[in-house]
Amino acid sequence: MDLDLVLLDAGNTVIFLDHEAVADIVTSHGHVVDARVIARVEGIAKRRYEALLVSGLSHEDGWGAYLRTLLEEAGLETDTARSMIAPLRRAHDAFNLWRRVPDDLPSALDRLRSNDIRVAIVSNSEGRLPDVLSRVGLGDAFELIVDSHHEGVRKPDPEIFRRALTRLDVPASRSVYLGDIPGIDIVGAHAAGMKAVLVDALDFYPDHASSPRVASVGAFVDGFVLGPRRMRVC
Repeated sequence: MDLDLVLLDAGNTVIFLDHEAVADIVTSHGHVVDARVIARVEGIAKRRYEALLVSGLSHEDGWGAYLRTLLEEAGLETDTARSMIAPLRRAHDAFNLWRRVPDDLPSALDRLRSNDIRVAIVSNSEGRLPDVLSRVGLGDAFELIVDSHHEGVRKPDPEIFRRALTRLDVPASRSVYLGDIPGIDIVGAHAAGMKAVLVDALDFYPDHASSPRVASVGAFVDGFVLGPRRMRVC
């Protein structure tokens, strides 16, 4: 695969939702929810979030809908789930709830860079990604971070991808984007002329067919970039 640049989403591609942290916050407010159940039903919340963002819902409102759906599907009553959004938001503002780093990620990033493949981030986020990444040990891992909060444009708009490519001076044909939501990440990257790969760590999108699908960034590096039989990316 001829490749100069890997662009990555942040949430659920580089840093994942900490299900234990969510469960602990809910429990501290007197409700019962199991972190394992939260993990199991997260795919339902992701699909609803995807549909809402595609329809034009703001990132902030989508964030609340994601967590509310997650808690409802995990067994909380609707009113109880709604009441937990504010404390979860406070915890998120103190330390992003998407903060769990896959074990194979750091070595995968190292292998890309050691093979002269540049690595950067394009994310719909809240303007604090450098701090979050630093706190989880990835402060120096990315050449560039393009955050929708600062750009005034968000995925799936191809403009946010084009800005990253322009700043890094890499053509779309020599780059690939990895993200976790088909209607936001894959659609947007393809619209910008890039190849794209879906990161589906918990097998939420078994029916996905518009791009390759991998379990992690590490699996992408092994299968598509540095593996003995490199797979084709579209």
